[in-house]
Amino acid sequence: MDQEWDRVVAERGDEQAENYLNPAWQRAELCRRILVELASKYSSDRYGSDRRVRFRRLGLVNCLLQLTDTAQEPDSQHGRMVLRRLRDRELERRRFFGFMRSPSTEVALQGSVPWWAYILGLYLLPIFWFRVWRGLGREYRWLLHQPYMAPADPGTFIGFAVRLTQPRWGREDPQQISKLLIDAFLEDLRNAYRRRPWRRRAHRRTAYCVAFLQGLSAHNHGPELVRLFAEVRNDIGAFDPLLLVTSSPEESPDDRAPQPPHTSPNSPNSSNSSNSSNSPNASDSTGNTGNTPMRVRELTDNPAPYAVWCEHVRSAGGGRPVQFWYLPVRIPATVPEDDERFEIQRDGAAIARRLAVPRPPAWTSRGAALIAGAVVLAVLGGSVGFTVAEHRGDRDDWRAKHCGLSRDAPDAATVWTAKTDECVGVAPHGFAFRSTDDRVRKTLRTIASQNEEAERIHEEDPKRPLVTLVHLSALLTAPARKQNAAQSYAREQLQGAASAQRRQLDKSGDAQPVLRIFPASAGSGMQHGADVARRIEKLKAADPSIVGVTGLDQSRKATITTIDKLTEVGLPMVATTLSADALPSESSLYYQVSPLNRREAAVAAAYAGHLVEEDKLKRRDVRVVYSLDPTDEYSENLRQDAAKSFRAAGFDVDEEGYVPAGGSPRTPTGPGTRAIGEQACGYEGLVFFAGRSEDFETILGATNDTCGSNPPVLLGGDDVARLGADPEGRRHFPRVPFEFLDFTVGSASCNGPSDLYSTMKELFPEECARVEDTSLDGHAALAFDAVNLYLKAIARLKDTAPGIPLTPSAVWHALSGIHGRAALDGESGVIDFGGGVDQQVPLDKLISVQRVDGDRQPEQMGFCGRQGDSEGAKWCPPSEAATSRP
Repeated sequence: MDQEWDRVVAERGDEQAENYLNPAWQRAELCRRILVELASKYSSDRYGSDRRVRFRRLGLVNCLLQLTDTAQEPDSQHGRMVLRRLRDRELERRRFFGFMRSPSTEVALQGSVPWWAYILGLYLLPIFWFRVWRGLGREYRWLLHQPYMAPADPGTFIGFAVRLTQPRWGREDPQQISKLLIDAFLEDLRNAYRRRPWRRRAHRRTAYCVAFLQGLSAHNHGPELVRLFAEVRNDIGAFDPLLLVTSSPEESPDDRAPQPPHTSPNSPNSSNSSNSSNSPNASDSTGNTGNTPMRVRELTDNPAPYAVWCEHVRSAGGGRPVQFWYLPVRIPATVPEDDERFEIQRDGAAIARRLAVPRPPAWTSRGAALIAGAVVLAVLGGSVGFTVAEHRGDRDDWRAKHCGLSRDAPDAATVWTAKTDECVGVAPHGFAFRSTDDRVRKTLRTIASQNEEAERIHEEDPKRPLVTLVHLSALLTAPARKQNAAQSYAREQLQGAASAQRRQLDKSGDAQPVLRIFPASAGSGMQHGADVARRIEKLKAADPSIVGVTGLDQSRKATITTIDKLTEVGLPMVATTLSADALPSESSLYYQVSPLNRREAAVAAAYAGHLVEEDKLKRRDVRVVYSLDPTDEYSENLRQDAAKSFRAAGFDVDEEGYVPAGGSPRTPTGPGTRAIGEQACGYEGLVFFAGRSEDFETILGATNDTCGSNPPVLLGGDDVARLGADPEGRRHFPRVPFEFLDFTVGSASCNGPSDLYSTMKELFPEECARVEDTSLDGHAALAFDAVNLYLKAIARLKDTAPGIPLTPSAVWHALSGIHGRAALDGESGVIDFGGGVDQQVPLDKLISVQRVDGDRQPEQMGFCGRQGDSEGAKWCPPSEAATSRP
């Protein structure tokens, strides 16, 4: 105590210094320092985190008292400064706000979150939280209701806080300040010891906090500090678990001489009151208060008087004098063993050793907590395990039925695993249908990102209508062969659709719709197309922005079933690569951007006649090779049209069917593809292939192995364009050149003046880097034109009837108006429906002939149809537009 007092005098006792305190305030400063020192000891985790005491009230009062050292009058900004300091203090104490306000966090958040979230999280939210806590925090509410410094202003917190920051200017009573500090200290102790069933930590506190104040004397004002503790206890009358043990040298041999109080036990109103009978309350001198002498006992006296005093403390009522709290004792010097008083002292000490602290209840021990926790965890684990076991089957069954997706995946509800183990359905949010092709996955992610952008644009500008097209593909889940086989055409179609979507999103104006593309997979051969159409029907009921469907791969029986189902749903369709003659008659809602097989067959026959005239074909014979699969409408229809066209052109026609790999179980017997390739060797006429690309590869392989040095003349249908677009696939047959029909101009550079490929260079630069002339099979161009056909129809609809809703029926009606001056000059040629009500196929749609010779890029041998102002080669068949006129 002498050392503490000397420090106070040294630091605050210089009358010339600005921080000078008069003696009364020096005693208040001594009280503050002693309490802060005790609080720092009691709040330390040195003896375990469960024994720490939090001094929130004392910390608040101490913080306010230390904000200002002068006695000057506060200025107008002083209140704001106090609130700002308190707010910063509270934010530093909270780990979350401390993390948010750290410099590294602020730097990390800048630019990575929206500006409004940055301002809200780092500035507005802390201010709002502090305002709320100022009204609800226990320490703040206690400060306004404590009895020693009642707020003199209307009772606001800020007014009272300013008084505490400059108490000398306000001429506050320093003794009242000391009592306020002591009350805050004891109230924090009371709160820490307050027992509740859920507060196991409080039940472990079976001994009161003990403070030893050494060397009390009139010089260091220690006795006054102890007296203030007693007065506060009398004033508050509440339980506080503190035992003050003080010491002072014996100043007079007369035990009855008045001395300052030395020992202050706890209040009797405690649920821990039994501790007072087991806690040594000792001092080494006499003591009393006022003029009433107090009996001084030896430490080794019979403990009966101590027990009587403890009982007196428990049963005391109101009106207790200050000396009520003291029990003065003397600690005599230890006597040597040869002294006659040694035995007496030893026996007395043995009696005193029976004063012991009781152990905490067994249920509050760490072992009990661990056992209880283990039991709870076991019960919870059993319950959870039972629940998991009960629902695991449902979860696994859900994942098995929905392509391995969990219930919370955004596309989980609209995709499913078909009986063929393929993943089919609609995936607006980027799910790749279990595709292993990284290029397919990136394409679908790009479309999903653009869908989110479209929704955002529509929210920001509701005048721009939101329209959605479903792009229905096949074989999205088929395994890719070196990234360029079965899935290549599906990927390129999606890339073409994504490019059209990108260009539309970049446009502006109230009449320009914002476009979403919903990729959908119908499985290999479109065999699950009808089921997917039913799912599209449900989506359309929930989302009226769906106005049409594009895609529809492969002219098969399943494709016709899909078209019929989409017609029932009421959605118009624009197919990309379909060419079977019977498809337009299946539905009045059906359109396509590719020509029909009969036009393709006519071009093939005309080109074959050109080869005969150029002496590149020895005989005017043709062998039409087709698939025997009864479900392949494309191959069967192209065979019939080719045979008819070649006969009309004066060719002798020989038809040869083959059994395709993976064909329908109802496929009749016949030669395989390798046999067809071997039989082609030595044939002097034209071999026209009307089947699928994968079968044509097998035929080329057999021909290369049998007669690679003298191969026959081969011309493939448009499906062979997939092989022509695969540079790696072309390298496998360097000795067998072949030609194929393509629905585009074939060679289109990413660096050329093309709307499609300039956009693809931006969205999918790896495609341009991989193949200089990308998407030679035309699927990207056809899909690009199919989407733009919808957009042109919608634009004309908004121009001619601005107020009409964008419904599927309105869009379907507008599609028939794409003709004449309103025709679409697309990437795959001019698309003109001729103006006829039943005209659903473009007139004179472009068909080119491409030649593949080794691993070089395909070379265009000519084209028929309309591309800009060009009308095509001289050997082309008559124009469809001319023959359709009455």
